[in-house]
Amino acid sequence: MRETSLDGVSLGSAISVVKTDCRTLSLTFAIQAYDLASQAGRSRGQVRVCTCIRWEERMPNEPIAEARWGQVAIAALAQNVATGFAFGSFGSLIMAIEEEFVIGRSQSSLAISLLLVSLALTASIVGRLIERVSLHFIMACGALLGAAGYGLLAVAQSGSALLAIYALLLGPAVSLLGVLPSMTLATRVVPERLQGRALGLVNVPALVMVVPLVIGWVLQTYSLRAAFLWLAVGQLVLVPFLLLAIDRTARLPVASRSRDAGETPGGILNRPSFWIITIGAGLVVGGGAMKIAHFVPLVLEQGRNFAEANMLLGLSGGAGLLGSLFFGLLADRFGGGKALIFNALLQTVFWSIFLFQLSMPLLVLDAFAVGACGGGVQAALGVLLVRHYGSARFSRAYGLLTLTSLPFVFALTPLSSVVFEMSGTYEYAIAFIASSFLVAAVMFALVLRKDDSSDPEEVVSAEQVAASG
Repeated sequence: MRETSLDGVSLGSAISVVKTDCRTLSLTFAIQAYDLASQAGRSRGQVRVCTCIRWEERMPNEPIAEARWGQVAIAALAQNVATGFAFGSFGSLIMAIEEEFVIGRSQSSLAISLLLVSLALTASIVGRLIERVSLHFIMACGALLGAAGYGLLAVAQSGSALLAIYALLLGPAVSLLGVLPSMTLATRVVPERLQGRALGLVNVPALVMVVPLVIGWVLQTYSLRAAFLWLAVGQLVLVPFLLLAIDRTARLPVASRSRDAGETPGGILNRPSFWIITIGAGLVVGGGAMKIAHFVPLVLEQGRNFAEANMLLGLSGGAGLLGSLFFGLLADRFGGGKALIFNALLQTVFWSIFLFQLSMPLLVLDAFAVGACGGGVQAALGVLLVRHYGSARFSRAYGLLTLTSLPFVFALTPLSSVVFEMSGTYEYAIAFIASSFLVAAVMFALVLRKDDSSDPEEVVSAEQVAASG
């Protein structure tokens, strides 16, 4: 503290903010002037100037002048290992799990459902944690927890133990390592104009296609428990790469914290726009889950055989690689809201054509389009959230969105099954899903203006800073 006496000076308050690459230096001058003439019999005013200097680490509006694609590659690797190992392996493992643990299909399939629920429940916690703890530490913990989970699966002796491991270890592991921290890292290391492309790269589902082939070979050559050990080792190998992730937290300036209601979970949840995005995202993602469950029966109802249906499903999954990149690029060019509207409308059309008898070329086109749209949702949604809430609050908003959209994700597939069983045909189920995508497009249109508008320039007043200090 420095005290200064001045003659004949009447001072108010002032603030100076010096910005660097990732920090803000706030110089707060809390100035109190008072007249001592009546006390000291002097005509001189005395001014006490208290200068407080505080550093606040923050993310600038454009985190870095040039994209750090090496960091994006680390994010993509983490995302692919987390989701590829958990989801890409399960379809290949499920029959071996039933044989090894002597359980039925309903109990074995419950494992992946418990993982999804656990992932969604922990996502909001991870979103908050990302703002306070270094990303490389969080992601490394996710990889180690995943390695522990797969390692314990290799020695588990009962179906109950298997379900507990998927729910209590692998679900949180995917949350700590997968889409949320990976997308957060990508948004922090590229300029805003390239965030869609970066998120598109991160969400390319490469290992989801490769892992089943590797797991199939391991099962044929060795055993189920050997496959679990391979997955555990793969998670451990990832850890050194994760430690190379840039450690940059995203705390906001003091005055911004006091000003922005979206900084707290309650502030985000109190915004109508958040719930509109939740409905749109839940319907689109839930529709994608419905495709996985019902696509083969839909194709069989078109008069095709199982081999053709399975081939089309594989083509649809492969199209997700291109879709992630395409919709990421589209989001950069036109905004996340417009990209998601186009995505939802395109899926409305290509689901609706299932109401008619289709030739094989049209089925191939349909499978490719639906797969590309499904693969592109996360990249466009990430851009929408970044533009809507800012990079600093992205992880928290995405975590809350994952939790709140969970009912939509899980409801659409069983509801479609109920409609099918009641009607005996997929016509009403297709109309139901196509209508859901149409509603999603309307939801995204409602937040379009907010998505495309830039954030107002933050104005920090001296009173705000003085009050926060």
